[in-house]
Amino acid sequence: MKKFAMIVAVNLAVVGLGCAACGSQGDAAAGAADAAATADSGVSDAAASDTTVAAGPQLPTDRPILLWSDGEALAQNAPRLPANFDLPDQAVCAKDPTRQYIGEIFKYGINNVQVDWHWAPVVAGPDAKKPTLKQPEFNLAGALTHYNESGDDVLADHPFGLDTNADVKLDADFAYLGRSHKDEGGEGAIHAELEHNIFPRQALGMVPAKGDRTLMRGVWVLDCGHPPYGTEMHPPSFVAFARPSTPETTQAMLLFAPYRSSLLFNPSVELATKLDDDARFADLGTASFPHALVAAVIKAVASKADYVTAHALMVANRFETLHFSVCAPLPRPAGAHLQASWRLTSRSGVTLTAAADDAQGCVHITAVMDQSYKPMPLTYANTPWPWDQLSASAGGQLGASVDVRAEVVKIAKKMGLDPNAPALQADHPPRVDAYAMLELPAGADQDAPTAIQSGVDTQAFPFFGRVKAGWQ
Repeated sequence: MKKFAMIVAVNLAVVGLGCAACGSQGDAAAGAADAAATADSGVSDAAASDTTVAAGPQLPTDRPILLWSDGEALAQNAPRLPANFDLPDQAVCAKDPTRQYIGEIFKYGINNVQVDWHWAPVVAGPDAKKPTLKQPEFNLAGALTHYNESGDDVLADHPFGLDTNADVKLDADFAYLGRSHKDEGGEGAIHAELEHNIFPRQALGMVPAKGDRTLMRGVWVLDCGHPPYGTEMHPPSFVAFARPSTPETTQAMLLFAPYRSSLLFNPSVELATKLDDDARFADLGTASFPHALVAAVIKAVASKADYVTAHALMVANRFETLHFSVCAPLPRPAGAHLQASWRLTSRSGVTLTAAADDAQGCVHITAVMDQSYKPMPLTYANTPWPWDQLSASAGGQLGASVDVRAEVVKIAKKMGLDPNAPALQADHPPRVDAYAMLELPAGADQDAPTAIQSGVDTQAFPFFGRVKAGWQ
């Protein structure tokens, strides 16, 4: 801990405030060493002081207020693309590109399912039969052209609740990730969705808004629920948003989400949250949702269960090293110097460093996850999904009214199952996985006084924080 505290303290000591007679780097390092002696708690604090800062990564002279601070983000993306990649292959959703996730069951029947995945990987994981497992993640940068919070989603595959929705106009270097998705931004834009209860934006004191600068890292998919299929980042695991709070000051927030659904389902509730058990993916009961749904109906009717249910197998998110910068707005006022502060928090196994760079007007942040990281155990929870709400959601997807319970009863009859089974009755709604909002500690919305707090294992997020960078 002392070694880590020393590293953090040295980084914190370079908070740059311009002055007539700035202190030397040697003075800053000496102050950092003194601070390290009291940093065994895992918390390092440093008030802004007059110091000379070391040069950071070289950024473009017209740099935005939030950006990846080296070429690593692009370099990580490049080898994950297939050779001679041009455009995402619509066939990863279905051979018939007019097919629709779940909705196709009511049109073509349970024995003619083509759309296995609500969000099919553009670049699949190593197991072709389970492409959502260990699928590579991609980085992006851009600006929000739209943000809203959904009032309806297919709750069965949204275990952390309804989505927050963002449309991102991509920077030129990342434009290949975009493909037109109806009217949601056009070519060079991408849609991103992250569930409400895993994105505590109010607790961070910053709800995304149109015009925000953003960085994201996450799975790159085609949304198979809305032909023609368009690309999405669904979900991102890392998000950062920044905006000017004044013409001279940038405020930013950042967060790494701890979990996501594998999009594979199993009838065993015990397997849902066994984050370290890869054997569950090979279990004979594990399947994509359309097939798991049919199996769940058969099981519920045969066993005279009270309700139909299947459980999403959750996985823990991990990340490669992230380097990014939060910068004061341009242009730099004459004679101005950087005024910066930050409050960053991480779980054990994640190391955060931050350094202010007066020359470029930025705070450079690095996040590293090592092999010792362990996710917080996830406590299982579920909730009823009333048949009428399920029907409304399905109707919205299909663009036509549908009575899901009546359709399920029809399917049951065709299969020779008892249509009067308890689980098929109007007062016995299906139950879906529904995890509570992940809480942040008090003060998560603050960006001062400057501090980096490590080893905070009473909360689930690998890391989160707020940053402020301005001119003074």
